Amino acid sequence: MESVAEQVPMYIGGLAVPAHDGAVLRTFEPATRRHLADVPSGGPEDVRRAVAAARKAFDEGPWPRMPARERARLLRAAAERLAGEAAEFAHLEVRDNGATLRKARGADVPGAAAAFEWSAWWAERVPEREHGDGGAYVVWRPAGVVAAIVPWNLPLLLAAWRIAPAIAAGNTCVIKPASFASLSVLRLVRLLHECGLPPGVVNVVTGPGAVTGESLVRAPGVDLVAFTGSDETGDAVRQGAASAGTSTRLDLGGKSPNLVLADADLEQAVKGVVWGAFLHNGQVCMAGTRAVVHAAVHDEFVRLLVERVGRLRLGDPLDEATDLGPLVSRSQARTARRFTELGLSQGARLACGGGSPAAGELAEGLDSAAYFRPTVLTSVGERDAVAQEEIFGPVLAVLRAADDEEAVRIANGTRYRLSAGVWSAGPGRARAVAERLRADRVWINDYRLVDLERPGRAGGSSAVWDRLTNELDSYRRRHTVHEGRERGEGRPAGPSTPYALLGG
Repeated sequence: MESVAEQVPMYIGGLAVPAHDGAVLRTFEPATRRHLADVPSGGPEDVRRAVAAARKAFDEGPWPRMPARERARLLRAAAERLAGEAAEFAHLEVRDNGATLRKARGADVPGAAAAFEWSAWWAERVPEREHGDGGAYVVWRPAGVVAAIVPWNLPLLLAAWRIAPAIAAGNTCVIKPASFASLSVLRLVRLLHECGLPPGVVNVVTGPGAVTGESLVRAPGVDLVAFTGSDETGDAVRQGAASAGTSTRLDLGGKSPNLVLADADLEQAVKGVVWGAFLHNGQVCMAGTRAVVHAAVHDEFVRLLVERVGRLRLGDPLDEATDLGPLVSRSQARTARRFTELGLSQGARLACGGGSPAAGELAEGLDSAAYFRPTVLTSVGERDAVAQEEIFGPVLAVLRAADDEEAVRIANGTRYRLSAGVWSAGPGRARAVAERLRADRVWINDYRLVDLERPGRAGGSSAVWDRLTNELDSYRRRHTVHEGRERGEGRPAGPSTPYALLGG
């Protein structure tokens, strides 16, 4: 996108600003290593200013006191703007973090718009006061100032998933994107201000995690830290927030399994497994990077799998025909290579992939060192590193299971509990397996990494669907109020039994 500015500002208190000391970070296109833009390298003073702006906007500004329908109106305007500027946002995401144009257009931008639409929909529907029996009632209030830290893999989508429900619930935000994949988040915050967001409601500070992120997590004035990223960094965030007495919401890593049972439709299962493992080169926390396959169908499944993976096209991420572009960096490609070699050293077999494209295989100007072929490893042991560790690269481990019981045991045999898939022609059998998996979300004969549904087009009004789609409660605090019981015409009741236990 030739119109990208050489230097892109942060937004603090509604103003476009540089870092306090003028420092910048250079960002590069993963596919070509060309210099793309400079963003501010914020530090503790920038974090202090941003938190102060968010604090003032929450404590004194109109946003938390605004009727929910007014907040919803602005969120819908943002969704419409995102949809209208989809091409610009998609190109920016492709050039900044290596996403393919097809993925950015088909998932990232629509998913971000859906987050704002859903949040607007729920802002008008979730009650702020709920009455119970016996005079007790619940008042829901926004949490306050939310510090949101989002990673480099899906910056636009994950930023929208944090910002939209948080501000829909009446909070204010300070968001910190990854230092080398922040351009779409900066553009999103600019769009929100162009839609009329009051100053200080959403602030964005860019900079290195070890400095800017650490300062934000520990900043006085923050009420809730929402973090998406690796387990290791999540532990540091948890400890830092705890030292400041701040609540956390952490969405961490995964090593998600797809269980292919003996009666599965193999063609359908292969499509789902390839999608789950290799979308965005496996750089997704819910990526299905383990396939646990029943022994009776294992060999045929692997044959079909390798055939389909072999048809995936590596190339220029801006080319509509490209299935897989570069990883976010050369370093991430080296990580994929290191785990592949480790897996082979532990006894796995290479079914396909296993390295970067050879010189001349990619179009001129593309950096082959940032690419890694989609890789399938078979004969993987359940305790091997490639079956236990999150790689965040295009490496799929295939494990053999003798029966459903062993498949469940293998699937549950990691520390991760994020998501899973079950493939079976028998609804009862599939549900029996799905309900035994230790995973927050399980799909049957499907594997959906991004929910693009809009209000009114999915789910209906069931209580289960309400629980699945209402994210606002994660950014609200529940206040329970118990009124004293009355007797007669407004006269207070006498002491209850508990009072009598301390002297009557």
